Amino acid sequence: MFSLFNYILEATASDIQRKQKSITRLFPPFPDRVKAIGDKGGVRLRDTDVENWYFNVHSGTKDAWYENVLHFKNIVETLGNLVKDRRLWVRDRSRVDLAKLAHEFLKKTHIKISCSCPASLYWGSDYILGLAKYDAKYGRQEPRAPKIRNPKQYGSMCKHLHAVMKVLPFYTATVARWLQDFYKDDIEKFEEEAKAEFGWIQKVAGELGKKKKEVEEKPEEKPEEISKEQARQAAVELAKRREEVGGEGEGDVFTG
Repeated sequence: MFSLFNYILEATASDIQRKQKSITRLFPPFPDRVKAIGDKGGVRLRDTDVENWYFNVHSGTKDAWYENVLHFKNIVETLGNLVKDRRLWVRDRSRVDLAKLAHEFLKKTHIKISCSCPASLYWGSDYILGLAKYDAKYGRQEPRAPKIRNPKQYGSMCKHLHAVMKVLPFYTATVARWLQDFYKDDIEKFEEEAKAEFGWIQKVAGELGKKKKEVEEKPEEKPEEISKEQARQAAVELAKRREEVGGEGEGDVFTG
């Protein structure tokens, strides 16, 4: 079954995705352990900066929280490539649709990750993520292979990192705001470059000018004119009504 977790990693680090599928060989009840995290507090985004997102993730087994860091790599380069995708623009081509951009950014960006839990170190996650073929370990690199606890190097992430990656697709709106806060100037620069490349500057300006001209040249609405015959008929009808009212008035008798 195609999961949200697979959705993220297939687009960002397919090798890590493949490695993580083997985690149940090391821990058969691994899915239940991930579920327990959600049952006891789940994943909470604590803070963000220009390149990192910081999550607090519940232990799932004891009363403790661990810090998980999601580090986005090659952000500006990724945005430059995505803004050129015409499918991500609003209909009038005036700008890129930030929601669509954020959605694709999560799928296409490369990441590094880390968790502060002991299992990430002792069961081999830190070592595996740091291998050159993955290059996905954020922070201190671990040179020691897990020869005792995980000699066959099953999996690639601890349950806490797995939980973060599982919920990440639900943060699309947060990604959009984050891009707006930290990369607005870069996005606008790429938008102008894309418009010039696609020849959209002249087209957009022309459409705006056309609309302005249509508004300026739109004739003012004038009161409906009536013909002389309509005026004459109206006068005759008015005279008849006056005669009827006058005739009725002569027969009225008022007493004090």
